[in-house]
Amino acid sequence: MEQTEFFYPGENWSGVECPVCGADAEPWWMDAVIHAAEESYKNLAVVTPCCNSLTSLNDLHYIWPAAFGRFVLEAMNANIGETTAEQEQALSVALGLPLKKVLVHL
Repeated sequence: MEQTEFFYPGENWSGVECPVCGADAEPWWMDAVIHAAEESYKNLAVVTPCCNSLTSLNDLHYIWPAAFGRFVLEAMNANIGETTAEQEQALSVALGLPLKKVLVHL
């Protein structure tokens, strides 16, 4: 994909917190995401209103993992169970970039 998108965990959504002070970020998060979307997620930088820390929408603490990205590997009903940390590391090394697993409940 050519544009960044938000990989949302669907019904697994459990909230989002500031990675610096741990405060609930949901009161301001959606406005920040909408603002970033207006610019096709080219700039994910935010200053958290809770503790005035500079961070990224991608670096917020998503209680159930979520991520912004331009690449997705997807397996649906693969019947393999959870991937191991070793498997995930091997994929990351093979692709030459960091990966973040987002499990989606439809």
